Amino acid sequence: MFGSRSYKFTLKNTSTISLHYSFKIMNASTGISDSGPFSISPRKGTIPAGTDEILVVKFSPEEIEKDFTRILTCRIPNLPPDVEPLQIKLGGVAERPVCHFELPPSTYREKKGKDMTPIDSKYSIIEFQSLGVKVKNTKRFMVVNPTSHSYDFEWEEVESEDPGKEVKKEKPMFRCLTLKGTILSGKKFEMVFEYTPDNVGEHESFWNFKIPVEDIVQPFMIVGHVVEPIVLFEAGKINFGPLLLGGKNKETINLINQEHLPFSFYFNKESVKENPDYGDSLIVSPLSGTIPPQSQIPIEVLFKPKYEMSYNYNLICNIKRKARPLALNIKGVGYTIQHSILADKQRIPVTASEPHKFDF
Repeated sequence: MFGSRSYKFTLKNTSTISLHYSFKIMNASTGISDSGPFSISPRKGTIPAGTDEILVVKFSPEEIEKDFTRILTCRIPNLPPDVEPLQIKLGGVAERPVCHFELPPSTYREKKGKDMTPIDSKYSIIEFQSLGVKVKNTKRFMVVNPTSHSYDFEWEEVESEDPGKEVKKEKPMFRCLTLKGTILSGKKFEMVFEYTPDNVGEHESFWNFKIPVEDIVQPFMIVGHVVEPIVLFEAGKINFGPLLLGGKNKETINLINQEHLPFSFYFNKESVKENPDYGDSLIVSPLSGTIPPQSQIPIEVLFKPKYEMSYNYNLICNIKRKARPLALNIKGVGYTIQHSILADKQRIPVTASEPHKFDF
């Protein structure tokens, strides 16, 4: 029960014209149309001359029966009267499990197999995907009790059985909110797990689901993937170039959010000042805010140099859920206009404090 088995076979067209076909599944005892737990795909179609088609019969029992026997009949129009119809006898056996986990499909086992790190088939897999770090992700799924009696269950976190895998004692990223409970006969119980990552990467945790009265232990591997939110500046730097002291120049740069969720941000105020020698030569607005999903927000940067010198800022913008902040480099030069008076052919500097004699 609650599982499926598939069987493939080939239907070949050996004639010189196209072959049209359709399938019907009948009860072996009554002869009436009754597919029961069986299905076939495709159910009907056309096979060009000299080619074949692969068909798949699936057995998916949802209840226990003494006899699942069915007859699969293929109807092909315009067959000679003396040709018997194609028939296949179908059969199967189903067992009632003590419990059934209604888990979404996972491709993690296939992925690890391609990476040459296969996962033991005994593990059921629960996958999380977190958009950023330090955010709580919740996964819910149902466990079904198809038996005629109620039973207690419990979850237990265990260490990896891989002797080559280093186990670090860190703050747990995975947490079970339904560690114990009772599943009534014929009912479902909702299980809840949380995943709160604090660093970017892929994380694994191993758990056992136990039914003590039945002496049943089902191992689980819980996997978490952290994806960095795509929030970025449209450019990585601004160069104001030379600017006269007392003057000011303004540039606008967009902070872009390519995700489906809003993200808050704030600039590190110390990075706006950067160096005590710079004075208050740079103003950033806004210093904090929220970027709507699939949107952008303009950031105004005003440069008004206070001193005659070169300026080099590295603005730090922190984005909630991003493990690493964004950086924006800003350069500029403050200058003043220098003037002097030179006298005679010798080009002697003339100052206001000292008189100079001109010889005409």
